[in-house]
Amino acid sequence: MMLRPLLIFAIVVSALWVPPVGAQPLRNRIDALVREANLGEGLGVLVADEQREIYALAADTPRNPASNMKLVTAAAALLELGPSFRMLTGLYGHVEGGRVSDLVLRGYGDPNLSLSDLVSLADALADRGVRAVDRIWVDGSYFDDQILPPAFEQQPGEMAAFRAAVGAVAVDRASFLLRVLPGPSVGEPARVRLAASGYFEVDNRMTTSEPGAPNVIASQRALDDGRLQLILRGSVPAGILGVGYRRRVEHPLVHAGYAMADALGRVGIRGPRRVALGTGPAGQPLLTSRRSAPLSQLLHRVGKNSDNFVAEMILKVLGAERARPGSSQRGAEVLQEVLARAGVERGAATIVNGSGLFEGNTIAPRHLVKLLGYMYQQASARSEYLAQLAIGGVDGTLHRRLRSTPPGSVRAKTGTLNGVISLSGYVLGPMVDGRQRVVRFSFLANGVRGRHGAARQLADSIVQAIVDELYGGT
Repeated sequence: MMLRPLLIFAIVVSALWVPPVGAQPLRNRIDALVREANLGEGLGVLVADEQREIYALAADTPRNPASNMKLVTAAAALLELGPSFRMLTGLYGHVEGGRVSDLVLRGYGDPNLSLSDLVSLADALADRGVRAVDRIWVDGSYFDDQILPPAFEQQPGEMAAFRAAVGAVAVDRASFLLRVLPGPSVGEPARVRLAASGYFEVDNRMTTSEPGAPNVIASQRALDDGRLQLILRGSVPAGILGVGYRRRVEHPLVHAGYAMADALGRVGIRGPRRVALGTGPAGQPLLTSRRSAPLSQLLHRVGKNSDNFVAEMILKVLGAERARPGSSQRGAEVLQEVLARAGVERGAATIVNGSGLFEGNTIAPRHLVKLLGYMYQQASARSEYLAQLAIGGVDGTLHRRLRSTPPGSVRAKTGTLNGVISLSGYVLGPMVDGRQRVVRFSFLANGVRGRHGAARQLADSIVQAIVDELYGGT
């Protein structure tokens, strides 16, 4: 009579048990790869499956993770805000005789807000009979006044869009496209095209040259009123369609105000359209609004494309949803809480921003592997967390790497800074008895300036070794 319950128990255990990865052969192979690469003492690695640690090298030493910090930001966003969370942007004011004296543009941290979105809002105003606007208030009070994320001050001369400032209302990811076109003939002044043109004070001394390569020298400087001075020198060859450069704006809220003025003009709404910062007159009713894409979609820019701006905006939204105004520091506290839930001792990791840009963040490979394991256990967030990561050989920052791996098997986040290469994520193995074999890994290499290629190759080789072990070398 005892045989039946014992048999049932054996079947249940069989269904739950997943054969562990062959630890010793894989450990030996990774160890050989690490010794051959000889990257020095700045390397930390941890590889673990569901049952055990497979390989560890300085796994408890906190290091600069570069963009692997976005793994923590994405995890906190999904757990605290939820995959369906959306950010609101609205226009508020009183319409009297077709005129709005004070139009308030109020935002709640939509990182994908674009000029075309503002045009759509302006079009909705026109449909309500609005024909003129006197003043545009930009209300960014959902965030604090620190528009430059922590550590971004370390590279003050960098004007590229990857170092964009943040604001609760930010248009085109707080950046602008400078378009320079040749004039009608050689020797004539070159032409400049800019959206939200009122935001810029342009000193254009560019000329049209004989056919050849463009030579555009552009410098920018913040003006006292928050607008941007552009000084342009050089030449653009005749006969080309023009050249374009994406650069960051100096003050996202001011830029958003002039973008709104531009959008109103495009749909025929006139008036002075003066730009001011602040909450505007109290009690203004909502006239029209839009919501962002769901957070689960916004995170694809963070995980797959390593978008610093989106990561920093989401960090502040996390802070704002705790207490307003939202700050990077409060957002970082939320990230620390999520790490603590994953089993990382509070304060063991240092978090200053959400993107991992520049110096200041430190985290250990073991911390990241614990987080990856914790997120895989969260049924409400696991699929979205995996979906926002780059897929080896398929998309994002891994589309040219790990191409020989089975499609969809490698989901990871890359990271690159001067002297830093990182790669952390999952290898999803084949199904065994109805369950998938999963290996988590974290590779953090610091002090590899001038050896980025070798560090990146070692990271990929370690992942390839894991794949080979899980898939039997196929």
